[in-house]
Formats: sequence, C-alpha cells, structure tokens
Amino acid sequence: MTRPCLAAIALLGLTALVGCQKTTTTRTDGAGTTTTTTTISATPAASAALSKAGDVAVDSAITVKIKTALLADPDIKSLKIDVDTQDGVVTLSGTVPSATNAARAAQVAKGVDGVKSVQNRLAVKASG
Repeated sequence: MTRPCLAAIALLGLTALVGCQKTTTTRTDGAGTTTTTTTISATPAASAALSKAGDVAVDSAITVKIKTALLADPDIKSLKIDVDTQDGVVTLSGTVPSATNAARAAQVAKGVDGVKSVQNRLAVKASG
C-alpha cells in the first residue's frame, strides 16, 4: 500500500475517534409531551480532515492510473518515470531515452481523468 493511501486511512481513523459532536435537545410542549432529539455531526476539524483524506485518495488514484497507462503504452521505452500527483497536478520525473518518449509520457498523463496539469521534468538520457 502506498504512503498516500496509508495517510488517508490514518486520517479517516483519527476523524472517527475525535471528529464528532453530539448535541441533545429536550423540549416539552404545552400538553406535557417531552421530545428529546440527539444530533451527531462532524466538527469543522473532522470535516477538513475528511476532505484532505479524500484529496489524497483522489491523487493516489490518478498516480496509479498514469503509471498503469505508461506501462501499457508501447511507445514509451522507459520504466524510470516517477509520477507524483498533488491536487490534480502531475509531476513526471526520471529519465527517458528520447525527447519523443518524454513528450509521449506527458501526453499519456494529460489524458487521465482528474489531471489538471502536467509538469514534465523528464530528462533525456540515451541508454548505453
């Protein structure tokens, strides 16, 4: 399991432990009937943690999709491409044997759903 996935799980677990607020309201009407209502809601901090965990999970899914697409593409001749995704922005780094491979890797990454932009930092290094 990747670190982003573990981070998401940890955040969700922490939120489950400390992120709820319980409010109980008791009302008595004119006829003497008492009604008690209990509401459980997420605290603002818990909501923020859940949002962050969701962002990490989405970024992790994008990274996996890009890596899979790069491995499946017959025109990309390198397994030395690192993919990092943060808030939908993908950074490609590592080495490829040609500028054509670098351009193709960026094109493949841009074609994945959820990708906002691609920073292509691939270095061309002829294999020898």
